[in-house]
Amino acid sequence: MSRIGLLQKPWPEAFEAVAAKVAAPGSEPLTLFTSIGQSQKALDRFLGGAVAGKGALDFHTREIVIDRTAAQTGCEYEWGIHTKMLAGKAGLSEAQVRSTFDGHADDGNWEPADAAAIASVDALLVRKKLSDAEFARLSGHFDTAQILEIVQLVAFYHGVALITGAIALPSEPGMGRFPTA
Repeated sequence: MSRIGLLQKPWPEAFEAVAAKVAAPGSEPLTLFTSIGQSQKALDRFLGGAVAGKGALDFHTREIVIDRTAAQTGCEYEWGIHTKMLAGKAGLSEAQVRSTFDGHADDGNWEPADAAAIASVDALLVRKKLSDAEFARLSGHFDTAQILEIVQLVAFYHGVALITGAIALPSEPGMGRFPTA
């Protein structure tokens, strides 16, 4: 159970519009939104920092970056949602999904561009920066806009991990869980 509870229907007026944007048609908003939505100011800031919609990255690379960031930050909540609902649509195999959790950039599961993205996620999370060699590897596959989006995704989903961990947000029902063996 989440430490801070969840908004309940009927939604407050300010949350009603947000719920319509963040929930799939015919579905309820994820508990991440109904928990943060208890503070409209916090929700506005969260949504303002989100890297949603069409950006510079293709869907495949975006999902790799999100999945790896969620796994490396211990965010089972977000990893479970993305690997269950989006990884297949992004063209990730079961071995690649597993590799986002406990593999590495050069484990043989990845094309060179994917490996460069994974190595960059790892470096950013461990050292908070890229070495010249890491940046060269990344820029060999991605342009400036794409590199900035990769960094923004890592930053945003690291923040999601902090939020879900701080409030002990449980995984959504039916979503993926971290592998145990």
